[in-house]
Amino acid sequence: MLSTSLKNEITAFAAGLLLALLVSFLVGWPVLGTIVYLIGYVMWLLMRLSKMVKWLNTGARPAKAPPTNWLTNDMVELIHREKKYSRKQKNRYRSTLAQFNSLAADLPDATVVLDESFEIRWSNSAALRFLGIHPERDRGQRIDNLVRLPDFHDFLHGKSSDEELEIPMPNTAERTLSIRKVPTGKHMTVLIAADITQRVQVREMRKAFVGDVSHELRTPLTVIRGYLEMLREAESPVKPEVLSQALKQISQQSDRMNGIVEDLLTLSKLEGNPLAEGEGELIDVDNMIRSMVTTLRDTAGSHTFVLDLDSSLMMTGLRTELYSAFNNLLTNAVNYTEPGTTIKISWHLEEDGRAVYKTLDNGPGIEARHLARLSERFYRVDEGRSRDDGGTGLGLAIVKHSAQRHGGQLDIISTPGTGSEFKITFPASRVEQVKSAVNH
Repeated sequence: MLSTSLKNEITAFAAGLLLALLVSFLVGWPVLGTIVYLIGYVMWLLMRLSKMVKWLNTGARPAKAPPTNWLTNDMVELIHREKKYSRKQKNRYRSTLAQFNSLAADLPDATVVLDESFEIRWSNSAALRFLGIHPERDRGQRIDNLVRLPDFHDFLHGKSSDEELEIPMPNTAERTLSIRKVPTGKHMTVLIAADITQRVQVREMRKAFVGDVSHELRTPLTVIRGYLEMLREAESPVKPEVLSQALKQISQQSDRMNGIVEDLLTLSKLEGNPLAEGEGELIDVDNMIRSMVTTLRDTAGSHTFVLDLDSSLMMTGLRTELYSAFNNLLTNAVNYTEPGTTIKISWHLEEDGRAVYKTLDNGPGIEARHLARLSERFYRVDEGRSRDDGGTGLGLAIVKHSAQRHGGQLDIISTPGTGSEFKITFPASRVEQVKSAVNH
């Protein structure tokens, strides 16, 4: 079916031809008149097409479109429609590309696109933080000229894409990067570098933990095994006093191993397992602390205890865990200070509504280099003394995690020669003042 424009074009052509024939017959030159008309019509079409071509060459702007009719008018409209669609597509692609670039630029991992010569084609902002590669300044640079590490060079030129390289961060050696390479189309490669410092630290802590546990258990096991071999290989009946001493040592070392296992189980329960809001019971902390001190006075020798306790200040929590944390700090204050030391124990409410349990002694104090690590598992300031006293090296770790489980925080302040302060601060949401509390 013919379009309206084509019909109009044919109608105009036919009308013109009929008019030319009529005029030609009137003047007596019908053939010549017809030829002149056809040549004129073709020339007119060529002029219209020439204007269309010129308009297209100058950008085909709508305002500059030539006067048109019929078929050429349809052509102009089709060109306008195509240009409008093309413009929308370009805007859509531009918007999509901008969104991709924005998302890629904000990726937490460093991302660098390399060509087959390892020249940088694109990088995000994380690449500047992790690898020191500037998105603009370093574009076109070879990446192995910017990251000059032998391991990185070998990794870059390796064939396998499944490898993962761990290197120190170029501008911060204390942090560790994991780098992977992903081949993509047209001989391009994407490098992805992630900060795995925490993962490495956890891995090292796990290795240290296994080593510490092995070391802690090896000593009592060696003692037990030694006495058992002595008793087994004895050629004559063992004297009662020797047997008694052997059994005593075996029992002590067994208790020590059991203590280590129990403390490890306690830690596994406490770590990363905070209590729900309001979980626990309302505890009379004043009474609990006085009970601890009464028990310690029988074994603490000449230590002096000074109590500053708010009897109206209660706390919601798990009694066994809080007792363990409070008693650990109090027992440490006794075990790691000399006889005659004064130990102050306080339980009070601060102005911001938080509650604080604190032990303060005037003992020898602790060097600053030890303070940050005191609550680590098995860390000891004095290795020999702690083992002689039967400690597992897990007490302060239990205190820290018990405090954190109740939303609190353990802080340690100490200076050699002036004593030590151990403080647990609990959030206001876990404390309550009961006015009817009985004063002691």
